Order: sequence, then C-alpha cells, then structure tokens
Amino acid sequence: MAKKTETSRQRLRQQRRQLDSSTRLKCAMAMTEQLKRQRFFINSKHIALYIPMQGEISPLPLAHIARQMGKSVYLPILMPFLKNRLWFAPWNADTRMQPNRYGIPEPVYHGRHLIPATHLDMVITPLVAFDQDCQRIGMGGGYYDRTFAFLRFRQHWQSPKLIGVAYEFQKITRISAQAWDVPLHTVVTEQTIY
Repeated sequence: MAKKTETSRQRLRQQRRQLDSSTRLKCAMAMTEQLKRQRFFINSKHIALYIPMQGEISPLPLAHIARQMGKSVYLPILMPFLKNRLWFAPWNADTRMQPNRYGIPEPVYHGRHLIPATHLDMVITPLVAFDQDCQRIGMGGGYYDRTFAFLRFRQHWQSPKLIGVAYEFQKITRISAQAWDVPLHTVVTEQTIY
C-alpha cells in the first residue's frame, strides 16, 4: 500500500508541475471564489495558509481577500526544537522571509510573535491527493498530522477548521486512513467543495 501511495504522490506532483501559469492562476481564482463565500471563512479571524511550491494551487488570492476583511494571516514555520511540528507566524507584504531547510519561504519571527495551532480559526493546507471523505495525502513529512493531532481527540469543539485546497484532478477514489491521520473538514477545488 505504501508503494501505491508513493506512486500516486509522484504522479500527481508531476501533473501539478506541468500546469502552465495561466491555468494555475485561473484555478486559484476559481478556488478562491468558492472558498470566500463559505461561513467558516467569513467567521474566521485568524487564518493560516501556505506559500505554493511545485505547482500547488495557490491560496495567495485568498490571503489578499482575508486582509481586506480585517483578518490576520499566518504562515507555517518549522519548529526547531520539536521534530515535524509547525508553529505559525504573522504574514503580510512587509514580512521578512527566508527559506527553511526545504527551500520553502517562511517569515523571520521568533518567540512571542509565533502562535500555536490551537490559536487559529482556519488552516488552509496543501495536499498531494484527497478523497471524497476529505482524507489527504501530503508530502510525506507528517507535519500537519503531528501539528493538528489534538483535533482527533476533540468531540465537539473542532477548531481550527482544516481546509484542503487542490486541483480537481488531485481527487482519487479512496485513501486508506492511518490511525495518526487527521482528516480535513473540507476540500475546495476550482470546481466544487467536498
């Protein structure tokens, strides 16, 4: 099963990378139009998202809208002292950035500026594949599953909302969830909302 997952991951990442820039922008704008009307977005004050890499669908148009609505926007930062965990730093046009160990730009902040995942209302998560039940396949590092593991144990209060964004072609038939997987609340593509 792990071999099949890795093959799917490689194939879908390649397909993402092959999209031309105008198709990427068109899909990002269509996904943003779907998402910005949702109650969970409208009601969220603290929203984390990501800088797109390797052809990922871009949540950056949504960041612009969120700021216009007076929301606080954050980016993930790799925690230096806990393996495979994320903290979140405020992000705007003036934020100084530097690449992390994977070459992904992240804000240069320390200490009191960083917030834990529990302080967010909504998190836009990258993914490689998803299914109808909002299970996701990520890049394979387990950062989001470890960071948001606390959501698996909450019965009623489900905050932050984990929202996956993807191209419609990233939907696959079924993902076999592992005990440590944290499902998404919703997945939004350029075509629809799951």
